[in-house]
Amino acid sequence: MGILLYRKSYTNMPESNLTKKAIALSAKELTKEKPYDKISISDIADRCGIKRQTFYYHFQDKYELLVWIYFNELFAPNMEDISLENWDEKLGAILTQMQEEKKFYINTIKHAEDYIIQYMLEVAEQTFEEAIDKLDEKSHLKNEERGIFARFFAYGICGIIVEWAKGGMKMAPEKLADYMREMLEKCKQAVYISDHDRQ
Repeated sequence: MGILLYRKSYTNMPESNLTKKAIALSAKELTKEKPYDKISISDIADRCGIKRQTFYYHFQDKYELLVWIYFNELFAPNMEDISLENWDEKLGAILTQMQEEKKFYINTIKHAEDYIIQYMLEVAEQTFEEAIDKLDEKSHLKNEERGIFARFFAYGICGIIVEWAKGGMKMAPEKLADYMREMLEKCKQAVYISDHDRQ
């Protein structure tokens, strides 16, 4: 199952599905005790009071569980109604929540980095593609250019977030979000200048 498919399938998850939430809570509790890559399915199942087969009924592995947590608890609640006008506020809310549960997010970013970065990049890239579509209303950008710009912004922001988390989340979330907003404003101005030169 592709990473972006997680977004679609988890969005439709019934609110009454308490088993997934209980499994997620158990995994989060265990990240306070050991690195995520050292946590086993048996560890999670035992902490949750379920059988291993029950875990596999809900998730393919512990990394699919991790993406489920990131989407349902971090991205979905904070990215609703995101726009070009409020994306920095939404980002600030995401960073604030990460800081409030810093042990979990620092642990999983450090010890499941490849899975988390891949997921974050795909979410960010899709978000920026939608934002660029709105910005480039006259379709001056080619599809290839639009994709490159979206990936550029996605890699930049995800890289900064990962570095911030690995460094202990010392900078205030709102300050980091402000820095990123200023950076993208300057990039946006550069796009306008480039667009003007083409005409």
